[in-house]
Amino acid sequence: MSSRIIPAVAADLKEIIFLAKSFDLDLEDVSWQQFVVAKKEKSIIGFGRLRSYLECTEVATVGVISEKRNQGIGTAIVKALIQIAPSEVFVTCVIPDFFLKFGFESVKQYPSVLQKKVDFCKLYDFNDDQIFVMRFNK
Repeated sequence: MSSRIIPAVAADLKEIIFLAKSFDLDLEDVSWQQFVVAKKEKSIIGFGRLRSYLECTEVATVGVISEKRNQGIGTAIVKALIQIAPSEVFVTCVIPDFFLKFGFESVKQYPSVLQKKVDFCKLYDFNDDQIFVMRFNK
C-alpha cells in the first residue's frame, strides 16, 4: 500500500463529506478534526473518524473508494483510529468479521447513544440479526 494514514485537515472535509455521502455513511455532527485520511498523492482514498459522545467513543464513518478496496487501506485506517482512541471504543456495523480481527467483541449491552446508529442501519433494510455493536478494550 503506497498510501499514508494522516490526520485530516480542514481542507479535506468537503471531499470526505462527498465520499461519505456516496457510501451512505454517518455524517451527523461531523468535523474534520475527528478524521484520519488515507491519501495517495493528494487524493483521499479512504477515511475514518472517532466520534466522541459523553458516554463513549465510536469508530465511525470508515470508507475506502471502491477501486482501492481489499488492499489493506481500511485495515490501516481502523488500526490508526484504535491507536489514538481511548482505552474503550465501540463500533456499530454490519460487517462484524472485519472488526473481529482487531479484537472488537460483539456486545448486547452498550451505551444508549449508540441505539441511534443501530436505528440508522435499519433504514437500509438491515435487521437486528445483521447489526452489531462491538467493543474494543486496549
